[in-house]
Amino acid sequence: MKKTLAALIIGAFAASAANATVIYDNEGTKVELYGSLRLIMEKSRVKDTTAAGVSTKTSNSALRNAGSRLGFTVKHDLDNDFYALGRVEFRFDDTESRDQFGSLYAKRAYVGLGSKATGDITFGRQVTIADDLSQTNDYEYGLIPKGDYIPTSGTGVIRYDYRGIEGLQLSANYNFGQRHNDKGNDLKPAIKNAYSVGAIYAKDAYDVRFAYGHTNYETGSNASHRKDGYLASLSYAFGDFKLIGDFGYAHEKNQGQKTDKFYVSPGFEYQALAKSKIYGNYLYERVKTKDSSKVKTHGFLLGADYKFHKQVVVFLEGKYLRTKDYANNLNGGYDYKGKKDDKAIGVGMRVFW
Repeated sequence: MKKTLAALIIGAFAASAANATVIYDNEGTKVELYGSLRLIMEKSRVKDTTAAGVSTKTSNSALRNAGSRLGFTVKHDLDNDFYALGRVEFRFDDTESRDQFGSLYAKRAYVGLGSKATGDITFGRQVTIADDLSQTNDYEYGLIPKGDYIPTSGTGVIRYDYRGIEGLQLSANYNFGQRHNDKGNDLKPAIKNAYSVGAIYAKDAYDVRFAYGHTNYETGSNASHRKDGYLASLSYAFGDFKLIGDFGYAHEKNQGQKTDKFYVSPGFEYQALAKSKIYGNYLYERVKTKDSSKVKTHGFLLGADYKFHKQVVVFLEGKYLRTKDYANNLNGGYDYKGKKDDKAIGVGMRVFW
């Protein structure tokens, strides 16, 4: 439980604070530097097959950046147990290059105020509670599509978190309109506004999480395009073994067109050695648009890691996803249109500071 609570606290302020280095600490002001270099050597293949059996394949191999980052956090103690905080984190993957090392840009940038008694309120480019709504472990090839149900981040987010009760985190956020992602590329569809609320409760061997979100999209007219999403995640640990279940459901209405989708993802994590664990999960997702189409996805992920040091980890991870498309026919049923197979395997390493 202590590890889980620490993770919740760290996640709200700086995702890599556990590996941070204090570079200034004086008169109630603390500035920390954190970061990690993340590389992966991978082999991937995507195969598209039509209903007639015609296939096209795309294969790729690369040694590339896998989320390397550099960031700073600052905290300044104020009167009566209050404090001010801020964080900026830079990424390097704004590029079309195969190695994924490119232009520097701000992935996260926010400021806020808080206290232990009343909680934290932050403003800026940051994640929402939905970002925590999965517990299946992965380093690179995560299958959980939670961002398609509730926005997991935004470029203009107000977020509030309360942790005054041991083991409990309550959170709420409001997302302002967003037409571009954090790299400046067009976001389709653009978000008009969004909000979500959620809770995480961890005690002993149990970890229970839930979130609800409502998103309004821009349409360029008076027509409505909105989505209501629900996410849930449960886990139970006994000894070195943990069972995990991740779930999602969303109802979307776009100018009279209705889409319902859901996913279920059972998974596991096993601490095989003091420095090594094995993990994996299965994903089933169905997306159905009334009187139009249906899409079914099955996927598997399996991986293992080894920690040479608390700040150095290597991993082997692979995924397999199969997506099948169907279209409505005149008889009220569905015709098979084709499938897509997405396979990847990689060996990666992360070094933190």
